[in-house]
Amino acid sequence: MNVFKQKEREFALQRVDMLRERFPEAGELLSFLKGVLEFQSQVIEELREKDPPFDVSSALSRIDKGKPALRLRGVDWTVYFPLLRRLLDVLSDIGTEEIKTRVEGLAKLSDEEIKGELNSFLESREADEVERLTFLSWLQPVLHTFADRIELNHEKWLKNVCPVCGSKPSVSFLMDTSEWEGVRFLRCSLCLTDWLYERTKCTVCGNNEDDKLSYYTSEEVKHVELQVCNLCNHYIKNVDMRKDGLAVPDVDDVATVALDLWAGEQGYLKVERNLLGL
Repeated sequence: MNVFKQKEREFALQRVDMLRERFPEAGELLSFLKGVLEFQSQVIEELREKDPPFDVSSALSRIDKGKPALRLRGVDWTVYFPLLRRLLDVLSDIGTEEIKTRVEGLAKLSDEEIKGELNSFLESREADEVERLTFLSWLQPVLHTFADRIELNHEKWLKNVCPVCGSKPSVSFLMDTSEWEGVRFLRCSLCLTDWLYERTKCTVCGNNEDDKLSYYTSEEVKHVELQVCNLCNHYIKNVDMRKDGLAVPDVDDVATVALDLWAGEQGYLKVERNLLGL
């Protein structure tokens, strides 16, 4: 088990409270995120001791061949539909009227209808905002318990997609480890896996020319920077854990939504939106 990730998940709820005071402009988003994280923490705890219905045995061999460990379309997700329906109740309780209305519609779908919507989402990674939020909030803890069973050889996978599920990263972070100083990891937008990536390289087009990469920071948020590629016009946030050791990358990503708004105004596109669609 990845002890660092386990402790981070346990601390994430406290981090939300800290960031709500620090970034009041993101207060409503963070309050909603806390409700989702509470659900996810419960699911991770429930699933931690259970064997997932995934073929773990072939995971490392697939990674060695340059393929993501998991074939998402081959999984029988129906075993987790009770968790999904629990989540719909949670979202209805904590969400806006728009979310509540859409979630109530999803709750009326049969398992077969939900399966069809899910397969469509996994195939295209596209859905309306509430459906995307719902599927990600549900799939993240389920896939996290699977990903946590895989011991990655980080130096053998330096791709811009997740080694576990093949998804794009939503955020990256810098930290010192026992092996490396100032190393960069990407965090998967779907299964929360962290994997090694070159520090000065675009996560979309692979550009690593220094004069084609720009970095932007704010005086108010010194531990988070935007890495912008001037070739493909995409950006991703780098959360520097050396400047703020209490940071939780995907939580701090939501809290610093002001940086996303600024990037959008400049015409930059995010590599992949986070859980809340930001």
